Amino acid sequence: MFGDSARWAARLLALICAGSVFLPVGARADDLSDGRFRDAVIKQIRIRRPDVAIDLNADPAQLGIGTQTLDLTNLHQHVRGLTEAERRREVDEFLGLAFAKAGPVPEPADFAAIKGRLRVQLVPDEILQQNPQLAHRRFSETLHVVYVLDESRRYQYVTREMIAGWHVDPAVVEATAVRNLAGASKDVPFQLVVADRTPVAALAREDDNYALARLLVPDWLEEIRKALKADGITLAGPTRNLLMAWPADSPARRELAAEATTQMRAGPYGRSDELFRFDRGGLRPLTAAERADHGR
Repeated sequence: MFGDSARWAARLLALICAGSVFLPVGARADDLSDGRFRDAVIKQIRIRRPDVAIDLNADPAQLGIGTQTLDLTNLHQHVRGLTEAERRREVDEFLGLAFAKAGPVPEPADFAAIKGRLRVQLVPDEILQQNPQLAHRRFSETLHVVYVLDESRRYQYVTREMIAGWHVDPAVVEATAVRNLAGASKDVPFQLVVADRTPVAALAREDDNYALARLLVPDWLEEIRKALKADGITLAGPTRNLLMAWPADSPARRELAAEATTQMRAGPYGRSDELFRFDRGGLRPLTAAERADHGR
C-alpha cells in the first residue's frame, strides 16, 4: 500500500476523479439540473393550459401539474440534440399524454393494479415540507422513506389518502415498493476503484433516480460489501443519483466523507451527507464515535 494515509487518500481521490465518476461542478450545470429545461416546459404548459396549477419542488427535474408530478429526466434525455422546433414538438406530445392522464380521480383505487409500479425513494426534509400529504416514515436524521408510482412518462408520489383508499397496511406498501426496487436493481452496476490490486471504494452513479434509494436494498449492498472485501463498509448518498461506499477502516475515510459533503453541495439533486454502516447485521447510521473517526 502507499506509504502514509495522506498520500494514499490523494491517490484514491485521483483514481476516482480519473474515472469520471465525479464531474466538475461546471460540467453539471446542464439545463435540466439548473432548472432551465423545466422553465421551458412550463412555458409550453402555459400556452396549452394557462389555467392549470403548477407546483415546483426542490428537484429541478420535477414539477406538479394538476394532480400529478411529472419527472422530466427521460424527456430531457429524449430531446437532447434535437432542434428547437423538434424539442417543442416532443415536449408538446409529452404534455398531451400527461394532461390526458391527469384526470379528476388520479389515485388508483385498486392496489393490485398498481403494485407493480411501486418504488421506494429517500427524500430530504424539504421535499416533505413542500408535500406534507405524502405517505412517509423517517429513515434517518435527514432522510425520509416515501413511495412513488413510476411509469416511463409519469412519476407520482403516493399520499396517505391513496394508501387509505387501497385498504392496505403501509408496511405492505413499503415491502412491495422495496421488493420492486430490488428486482429492478439486480443488473445495476457499480464502479469498483482499485489501488495496488486492492479494492478501496465503490461508486454507483445511475440516472434512473434510485441510486440513493438502494440503501434500502440489502442484497445489493451486500454485493458491494463483498466486492470491497470488508467486514463493514461506510456508505453515503450525497445526491439522488450517487451512492459512495468504502471499507469502514479505509485510510481515506475522512477524505471520502468530506467528498460526500462536497458532492451533496455541488448537486444536482443534493440529498444528504449522512454516513451509514452496512455489515452482516444490516444498515444503520454511524455512531457518534464512528462519525468522529470519519472527521465529522
